Amino acid sequence: MSIDQPYERGVKLWPALAAGAAVLAAGAAVWITLEADFLAYPGWLAAQKADFILGPVLIGLYWLRQRPHSRFGPILICFGFVGALYVLQSSGNKWLFSSGLLWENVVGLAAYVLILTFPTGRLDGLASKLILVAAVVLAVVPSVVIELLLPQVNAGGSISGCSGLCPENALAITSRPALADHLFTIFRYAVIAIALVTAGLLVWRFMRGTPPQRRALAIGAPVALLFLLLQATFHLLALVAPDALELRRVIAWTFAGARAALWYGFLAALVAAQLFAARALQRLVRQSLQRPSHRELEEMLREPLGDPQLRLAFWSPKTRSWLDVDGEHSLEQPTDPRLTLTVIEHSGRPAVAILHDAQLNDDPELLQTAGGIALLSAENADLDAAWNDALRELRDSRARIVRVGDAERRKVERDLHDGLQQRLLAIGIDLALTADVDGEDSELRTRLHEIGHSVDEALHELQSLARGIYPPVLGAYGIAAAFEDIQLPAGRGLTIRANGLGRYAPELESAVYYSCLEAIQNAMKYGGDAVRITVTLREHDGELEFDVSDNGPGFYPSGSNPGTGLQNIRDRLGAVDGRVSIITAPGQGTTVSGAVPVPADKTTPAVARD
Repeated sequence: MSIDQPYERGVKLWPALAAGAAVLAAGAAVWITLEADFLAYPGWLAAQKADFILGPVLIGLYWLRQRPHSRFGPILICFGFVGALYVLQSSGNKWLFSSGLLWENVVGLAAYVLILTFPTGRLDGLASKLILVAAVVLAVVPSVVIELLLPQVNAGGSISGCSGLCPENALAITSRPALADHLFTIFRYAVIAIALVTAGLLVWRFMRGTPPQRRALAIGAPVALLFLLLQATFHLLALVAPDALELRRVIAWTFAGARAALWYGFLAALVAAQLFAARALQRLVRQSLQRPSHRELEEMLREPLGDPQLRLAFWSPKTRSWLDVDGEHSLEQPTDPRLTLTVIEHSGRPAVAILHDAQLNDDPELLQTAGGIALLSAENADLDAAWNDALRELRDSRARIVRVGDAERRKVERDLHDGLQQRLLAIGIDLALTADVDGEDSELRTRLHEIGHSVDEALHELQSLARGIYPPVLGAYGIAAAFEDIQLPAGRGLTIRANGLGRYAPELESAVYYSCLEAIQNAMKYGGDAVRITVTLREHDGELEFDVSDNGPGFYPSGSNPGTGLQNIRDRLGAVDGRVSIITAPGQGTTVSGAVPVPADKTTPAVARD
């Protein structure tokens, strides 16, 4: 079964020819029947004979269009053209009329073939075959012999009788009325028995069938049961109450209507199956939006398909085999004839397989629905996996960028500390020594001291810059110790609350530290000279959390554009899968809160400072 290469539904030549032939045959049947002046009900019989052709052929064509691999559609089409020869019984020519009488037995036998092969198109089981053999031996053969024994034979159909004498029987070879009457009694009893046995078989199939079979039989079988019971009643009344003419007439007309309704019951069963599949598809699509796992999908498909043993498998290009919903065991072609493996292809390649009850092959709408949903779920799973891989790669890439940036910060800080800072310190010492040695020139000595003082100031600025690039305490002792080294300008207070913190991955520590530092700088920028800032750090539920609160003026979050500082915080925390939120209002201060996940195996105790 291929999802992306469905059955071609365009108009083909042979279905159009079959439909055209059926219309012509029906028109001929109506014309011939209406012209027959010996029939009791020529108008009704003309409509019946036309329906015998058009109904099965057109419904069979529709069945074949919807279920191209089913045999039942061709059987319906064949039945319609078999019924076309039934019109011979309306001919005034004795040879054609007699042939039509014989052909009525073929039409009756074909009706049983329809009933017994519905809905699979197959004559399943020994009972079905025995019923047809019994019908041939006990009903068709006696009927043929009867026609050979009577020079004058009335049409035997329920409403096919003649108003007077029927045309002469051209096939009679002798005249044995008594023997013919005895055979006719045998024929009626045989028809009654065959009809009742067939009805019992339909009931047994319904009781023992799978849910899809019962759904099909629940629509098509009642009409067939009505036809069979009315047929049995029609012949039983002829045997036990031959004088009950009015009752027999009512049963005859009802029987004729039930026989014509057979194929319409089959059509209703097909439409019901399509509607059920559509409802199942709607429900399954809605459930599939919840992104079920492969195992959940398997359980989800079992109910509408009515197969509690249904199993799904997904094609693995790596192992080139079918793997079950757990991705472990390979699924092989079943050896049990009661099971079938239906393969769903996509873009010409196998994608999903459904191991199911073989009887579900006769309900292709549901199989196509299940296959489409399974394929959709598999593709969604692949897309989710690809999306998660891409997201994980992006997250890892951002984390690597943060780590590289922090490593570069540490390198710059070390270079400044070990290189430029030491050289400035050495220059300052040299200047001081030179000023002390050269004591005679007071002006030069003063100048050297001034230069030395400038060098000290540059050294302090350099040290402050180096700590801003990457504080050595952060790498050596962790976040809490790094915050203790922060000194705010006079008038501004900073309170640090950090208890029970350990050491974390460098990228986590730097992300939290610089995010808090960014929030502190924003608070000083907008909070005024007397702003008070509190930094709270804690580890909770596997996350390293922080809050930076100030008593500044606050603002309307919805009415302001986030500055570069807040965006920097979001970027830093996002690189390590963290999050940030801001709570503020005019006159209520501002609190910047954030958290980063801490892997359980990535926490170590903090090292105390000397």
